[in-house]
Amino acid sequence: MAGLGLFGSTGAQAQGKFPTGPVIIQVPFAPGGGADRTFRLFAPYLSKELGVPVKVTNVAGGGGWVSWSQVVNEWDGEKDDHKLAVVNIPHIFSMLNPEMKRKETLESFNFLAWHSYDPGLWLVRWDDDRFRTFEDVINYAKKSPLVISVGSHGGDDHVGVAYAMKAVPALKNSKLLFSDTGDNGKIQQLLSKSSDMVAGNVGYYINSVMERKLRPIVLLHNEPWIMLPSVPTFEEITGQPDITYAGRTLATANGLAEWKRQIYLKAIKAAMSNPEYVQKEQANRNFLMFRTGDEMWKLLRAGQAVAERAAYWEEEKK
Repeated sequence: MAGLGLFGSTGAQAQGKFPTGPVIIQVPFAPGGGADRTFRLFAPYLSKELGVPVKVTNVAGGGGWVSWSQVVNEWDGEKDDHKLAVVNIPHIFSMLNPEMKRKETLESFNFLAWHSYDPGLWLVRWDDDRFRTFEDVINYAKKSPLVISVGSHGGDDHVGVAYAMKAVPALKNSKLLFSDTGDNGKIQQLLSKSSDMVAGNVGYYINSVMERKLRPIVLLHNEPWIMLPSVPTFEEITGQPDITYAGRTLATANGLAEWKRQIYLKAIKAAMSNPEYVQKEQANRNFLMFRTGDEMWKLLRAGQAVAERAAYWEEEKK
């Protein structure tokens, strides 16, 4: 009995010696974007919990797929156990586009945890008296094509608008303006009156709302959002569940040992609960949301369902 007890204790200690060196967080986009900023802010707090340095690296290209292809097809559960991957939702759902010819599915990824969540929001110019409500927007679109500023192809902005164009007949003929310069470019399009409405996210646009430059018109979430509780949801107005968001998750190599996975999860949860880190993310209007297991997979599958219904690539063929 004493021998067995000693053996069990030694095994637990051996398993506890992880990670043994620096950990990398691989961001699938170039430096300077939202995901890059978020995880560079997060890295020192995760480092504190893991007891080793945590470094952010960037592997850009292919709308994220240069990185994600490495994670799924090249990373090894033993050799690459000191690597974490950022997987962005809904960007990953570009794999649903037949022209991408991708073989991956959600189940191809070894997701660890959901990290942050920022629901979709549509806004108009604060002084644009044409649109006091989203019903005004719909009525306007019945008479004249609505021009909407969105971000990148396949991003959450694009998915939300593409779904709306299918769900609400009046929006079918809307014209989309894409921005190569992110949210700043979209705001300039709207303020210069090149567009009628902008599609974005609560976290980024809340300051423009507070400054009375832009007015929120409808929320793409399943219920009112804590930061803008008086803004109606798309489903409340139309009866259709258009739910989109910028979501960030962390994944690791397939085949990672379960005990190592648990160490990562414990450290991620603790780092995300660090009051100093939480305060910094609140200042950046980034809503932290730790989810794992069934709760995380429910979000992932719901996001895919919206992307499938939106099928933005079908509009591009017309």
